[in-house]
Amino acid sequence: MNVAGKRLLILGAGRGQVGLYKAAREMGITAIAGTMPGDNLPGIFRADEIKYMNIAEPDEVVEKARELELDGVATCCLDTGISALGKTCDTLNLTGIGENAAIMCNDKSKMKKAFMENGVSTAQYFEISSDQELEDALKKIHLPVIIKATDLQGSNGIYISKTREAALEGFHSAMKLTKRSYCIVEEFIEGWEFGAQAFVYQGEVLFVMPHGDETFMSHTAVPVGHYVPLECDENVYRQTEDVVRKAIRAIGLNNCAVNVDLILKDNKVYMIELTGRVGANCLPELVEINYGVEYYKMIAAMAVGADPLEYWEMRNPVRTAGLAKMLFSTEKKGTLKDICYTGQMSDDIVEITFFRKPGDDIRVFENSNDCVGQIIVKGKTMNDCKRKSNEIIEKIRIDV
Repeated sequence: MNVAGKRLLILGAGRGQVGLYKAAREMGITAIAGTMPGDNLPGIFRADEIKYMNIAEPDEVVEKARELELDGVATCCLDTGISALGKTCDTLNLTGIGENAAIMCNDKSKMKKAFMENGVSTAQYFEISSDQELEDALKKIHLPVIIKATDLQGSNGIYISKTREAALEGFHSAMKLTKRSYCIVEEFIEGWEFGAQAFVYQGEVLFVMPHGDETFMSHTAVPVGHYVPLECDENVYRQTEDVVRKAIRAIGLNNCAVNVDLILKDNKVYMIELTGRVGANCLPELVEINYGVEYYKMIAAMAVGADPLEYWEMRNPVRTAGLAKMLFSTEKKGTLKDICYTGQMSDDIVEITFFRKPGDDIRVFENSNDCVGQIIVKGKTMNDCKRKSNEIIEKIRIDV
């Protein structure tokens, strides 16, 4: 594949986008960082060029992108630029998610409506913009419920409510955070949460990879780790494949990686939400481990108009287990004195990365921004991965 000299605008320059910058440069693609002025982010140091922009503003991104003579635009592990990505792809006729699909990915209410209209298994919901509309919804949905801001990423603006009073408080909290005049309330399906990664190219879903999620309960369940393969029966795998494919069609996703959140209750798989970009917190790396593909390069190649199937066809026929864990503090807060791994590196350790350095503030964990590092391991079985990750964690010293 010859993509040397192609120009790729990458929206975002945080730690979640570093893998995409690295892949682009290895391929000879000129990587251009689209980010805000003053940001001192790790992706900036991997970029060949920097173009300052607010990636949350689609019109601004399109205007700046016109000046760059681009072959492609992409992002990963980040919801903020999805709407801008869709509009830029459509406006400049680039390969990637379309604007209409991107808008639905960034609006949980529009997304839920599309699910309901297309027979995707999902929780009942109502759009609400006032206390009275919440009261009316609670007459139709039994407690507990979950309140969600429709335009925020991760666990921000999401509140599980077991009482009417808590639902009202969660609604007010969500409305303070959202930029929209509404949020949603939906039935709270209590079950086993897990996820999936998928990839759709020219209308074909190349794979659906279910994965396990390890969560930490803050104001809602926050993902702090992922693993493959998912430990479940074949029926759950089949349901997951079916519901993910239906949801991709319902939203109209095409030419993009897909990140999916799901839940299993009473042996039935329900769709929580999905978005047209690869998942965060080491999920691209787990795709690479599980399938034996260079996944970031697949994403970059497709974005600049090349054929990602060239990478996909080189996948390993034998699946490999992988596990990723975020490092964080549940009790200690203060100033970091030192952080280090005191053990030995080996072939089954894919990555040990620290996000904080001495002198940085350490906060008690509430969301992914409070993580201090991550580890990724691989092995023949999940037990191999669990054993190795526990060994690594025992040899990581964090002094606060």
